[in-house]
Formats: sequence, C-alpha cells, structure tokens
Amino acid sequence: MDPLIEDNNMNFMDADHLPEKIHIWDETLRGGEQSPGVVFDAEDKVELAKLMDEMGVAVIDAGFPMMSEGEREAIRELIGLDLDAEVGATVRCNKEDIDTAVELGVEDLYIFSTTSKFHLHYKNDMTEKECRDNVLETIEYAEELGLNYDFISEDTTRSNIKFVKELLSDVRERGTRRIIICDTASSITPDSMYNFTREVVGSVGGEEWGVHCHNDFGLAVANTVAAIRAGVNYPTLTVNSLGDSSGNPAMEEVIMIAEKLLNVDTGVDTTYLYELCKMVEKKSGLYLSPQKPISGFNSYRHESDVHVSGILSHTDSYEPISPEEVGREREFVLGKHSGPTYVKNLLESKDISLSDEKIEDILRRIEKEKTIDRKWKIEEFLETKTDYDEEMLGFSEDRFWSIVDELREDR
Repeated sequence: MDPLIEDNNMNFMDADHLPEKIHIWDETLRGGEQSPGVVFDAEDKVELAKLMDEMGVAVIDAGFPMMSEGEREAIRELIGLDLDAEVGATVRCNKEDIDTAVELGVEDLYIFSTTSKFHLHYKNDMTEKECRDNVLETIEYAEELGLNYDFISEDTTRSNIKFVKELLSDVRERGTRRIIICDTASSITPDSMYNFTREVVGSVGGEEWGVHCHNDFGLAVANTVAAIRAGVNYPTLTVNSLGDSSGNPAMEEVIMIAEKLLNVDTGVDTTYLYELCKMVEKKSGLYLSPQKPISGFNSYRHESDVHVSGILSHTDSYEPISPEEVGREREFVLGKHSGPTYVKNLLESKDISLSDEKIEDILRRIEKEKTIDRKWKIEEFLETKTDYDEEMLGFSEDRFWSIVDELREDR
C-alpha cells in the first residue's frame, strides 16, 4: 500500500468475530439455475465446476437429484470428476432424497428443512415438534449411512429464534458438520443479520457455519458480509448473482469484499473472476449490466477528465480494486465528459502536438457526434432486449398448450 494512503478502514470495523479464512461455497449450478429461463446441461456444469475448482472454490453444490433425470446425470458426472473442491448435492429432509443421492455417488449431502412457522404451516402442514422429529430422524439416517452432511435451516431469519437455537443445538450435537442460516425471504437488514447470527452462533457453538441470502431488497451481499463479520465461514454464493427472483449474493463481489475490505483470506485466485463471470453469462443467457461491479463492461472504463487525470497520476485514486486483480484491463473512453488530459495523452502517443484551442475543438466535436442518433438507438436496443427476455427467460405458454394437445391426442 502507498504510504500516503492511511489504512483507517479497520478502525471502524467490528472485527471481533471475523474468521481468519472463509471457504467459498458455490450455488450457481443449483440455486443459480433456478433463475427463470436458465438451463445448464451436464457439459456446462462440468466446464463451470472445473474452472471453479481451478480457482480455489471450496464447495460446489452440484444440484438437486430429485429434479430430473438430466439433473441426476449431471450430478453423477460432477461427482466423477474427482475435483479438489467438495462436490455434493442438496436434498430434502427425507430418506428417499438421500437414497437417490447416494445412488449417484454423492457422499456430501446438504439437507434442508424449513424452520419458520410460516413455511411449516403453509408449505409442509407441520408443527415445530414434527419438524424437529423429522430433521433428527433424517440426519440420523445420513449418519448411519456414513455420509458427510450439513443442515440447512430454510427461512431461518423469520423463525422463532428459541426454536431455531434448540433445533440447531440438537443437530450439532448429533454430528452435523456445517449449519447454514438462510434469509430465504429477504426479511432482514445487515445490522439485524449480524445480531441474529451472533445470537445463534454464540448459543449453538461449533466451528463451521454457513449463510444463504436472497436479494429481493438488494441486500444479499451486505447481509452475507454481515454474517461473515459475525463469524460465518461458509458463505453460499452464485456467480453474477444468479438465482430465483432477484437472485443470490454475487460470488465475485463477496470474495473481493472479504479480501480487500475485511482482510479475510478466501483461498480463491481472484484473477479468474472475470473469466468465470463471462462464462456464466454466456452459458446462462443472463447478460451482465455494464455497471455490474467486478465484471460489468464499464467497471474499468473511465471517461470523465477528473477520473482519467487522477488514475494517470495514481491508479488508487479511483480504483479500489485494480483490474489485474480480477483478470481485467483498464480502458480510457472518449465521450461527453472527456477532457484535455486523455486527448493530450492520445496525441502524445502519436507524437502529435496541438494547441489548447484545437483540443477544445476536438472535445466539442466528440460531444456533438456522441449525441447523434443516440435516443433511437437506445430505444431500438431496449425493444430487442425485451423481445430476448420474453423469448429466452421462460417457456411459451402457447407452446405449453400445444404440447398438452399433442399428448391428449395420443390417448
């Protein structure tokens, strides 16, 4: 770090419960694929898993075995890769799901059950006592089979905290490896997430804790970071914030926050992040916003003269993350907000010298030409984008009904 930059950030950060290292748990291949319209085939999942493994992702959730035969085949292939990363599968809290996973060669299970009264009543028609009995019976079955298993408490942040602490204590005592707290319905703010997590972790104990957040209010990354500050060391994340509805926390963002702002090791080679983000973009069909942190088209492009001059003087002026750290390159861009600094820089690269008056003429012409046809081009693009969204991010109901008619005629 440049000696002129004062390292003050940690003075204002409650670091008492920060883990020394966090282990990145990928949910892109399962939870990320729940994004409407996203389909990863077995070949896609294998390619993504190999890259994640190479860069140092610790845990890869291969999928949900009960989804389909195609899902089961993909899980079987991923298990067979023999990666350094742990590769497991998510199962519901019942023996049938576990047996199906075991048949695929799965040795690491991520067993989930809701714990909130709301979900128990409306989804499962179950009481808290029935939930507890079912959870303990299921994990005992996994224990008997000699499997590694974690317990995922769905909708934890809307659950009765007394019930949660009692259930998770029972689960921990019976040998559960990791426990994952979930903010399933985006029902908590970062401050509350920190306090909630500290209360649960402090009461239940144990070394390995995970967190799984959703992004309905745009707080998934912030809530995940709050949980890490409270002691969680297995954040579950998706590349490019894929996931149902508004998605899950972006892996690339949480990794860089941990490494750069919290000074916590993630075990990940961050120079692969951009390659991974672009691969997921291509395979998912969900395009990245130009303003997306880390991986967006504009993330390392600078137009305004203030920023350009500052970065040419010292890159830390406006870049808290250097492009090289995440596999990117810096770019200066000509546009309405350009100033003489970059124009002179370009001219010097060609050994050209122009008067200040001519440089101002260049800048005025750039601004004028930049505005020509701009509005109709934007409208044309947005119309094309809407057509793409409707076609690719779902399945036509007209086609659905034609399939129904075809099958009815086959009777």
